[in-house]
Amino acid sequence: MLGIRKLSEKYLVGSGPAKKRFRAMGLPFAALLVVTAFFRSTQNAVQTTFGPFGHILLKLSPSIVGFGITLAAGVAALANFWLVKRLRSARLRLLAFVGLVGISIAICVVVLGGSLPTYLISAVILGASGGLVMPVLATLAGQVPGVARDRALSAYTVALSASLALGPFLESLVLRASQGSLRVAILSFLPLPLAGAALLLLVVQNGTAQAEPQDASFSAHIGENPHLRQAILALLLYQIPFVAVTSFGALIAHFAYGASASFAQLSFSIFFAFSLGTRLLLVWRPPGNRGGLLLRLAAIATLSGIVMLGFGHGLVLLVVAMAVLGIPHGLVYPVSLSLVARGTSSPDLPKANAVLFAATSSVSLVIPLVLGVVATYLGYRDMSLLIFIPVAVLAVLLFRIDVPTAC
Repeated sequence: MLGIRKLSEKYLVGSGPAKKRFRAMGLPFAALLVVTAFFRSTQNAVQTTFGPFGHILLKLSPSIVGFGITLAAGVAALANFWLVKRLRSARLRLLAFVGLVGISIAICVVVLGGSLPTYLISAVILGASGGLVMPVLATLAGQVPGVARDRALSAYTVALSASLALGPFLESLVLRASQGSLRVAILSFLPLPLAGAALLLLVVQNGTAQAEPQDASFSAHIGENPHLRQAILALLLYQIPFVAVTSFGALIAHFAYGASASFAQLSFSIFFAFSLGTRLLLVWRPPGNRGGLLLRLAAIATLSGIVMLGFGHGLVLLVVAMAVLGIPHGLVYPVSLSLVARGTSSPDLPKANAVLFAATSSVSLVIPLVLGVVATYLGYRDMSLLIFIPVAVLAVLLFRIDVPTAC
């Protein structure tokens, strides 16, 4: 908490005594980063444990597990599309609050249920929560009064990576202490979204007030916005392997590498630790006019990591593959957010972020179901290699398109 507080003071702009500025603007910003960390670590814990919970504990087939993950992604996409049509700046905190409470309910349903119907119901609630919270938090981070936008967005992505790196590590400790109990591991994260919901209402402020745009003009703006198009392309390229890793990574580690549940969660910590390190470098040295180059390097690293994960043997190579895949995870998201923020007017920014998340959520509709079927018939190793094909196609498109450099 102290580190986030110092980070917030560093990014404050304006005049006046530092302590007064921190209390007026830095404290709500720090609270927003804490809420972000609480939600994302909880969401990731549920997502990465959802597959093993269904396959190992409930004895569901990989295709059914893939359907459950696809269902969650579909609901998230619907929530994103709803935000595009209905989102108003005054409702941002309320929507995030509903999502934080929702993921708490999802945890209770999946832990206490223990059947296919409750498994699918929890997937619906989980998807709705993520579809509401993530675009709203990204928008609030870019509209904090008195905080420089690019720095605020960088700090926001650092908070995401820090929570993603710490969450699996803590979950691995819980799994070890509980002798591999997946129910206890998921349930241990329940206090975080509840605390985040309280903090959101008590401390976090809504973004700067802006006039609301007309839906028709915004729809036309999407087609004319190259920044948004390039951001969507870059995120789609990485969303495919990221969905595969978060949905089936624990199962790949267990069945293809012989890793324990605790070690599988530790490999996720390695993944997100490298993502965190990459994003800290972006805070220290913003990409500037190297944005296009960074996205291309991210594409190369993604393809390399997929090959390592598919052909590797032994726990050391599993860790190396996860580390390599963590680097583009740290690059793509903050650069894409910066592209959208720079190329979109402030009134349109909440809906532009919703469009961005809707596009990536749409990918999650297809990928888990397809990968679940492939794993059923070919195994998890061949499944991990299959994702090389669509990622390679998107990488070729990314190299051929002139990505804006001012990011």
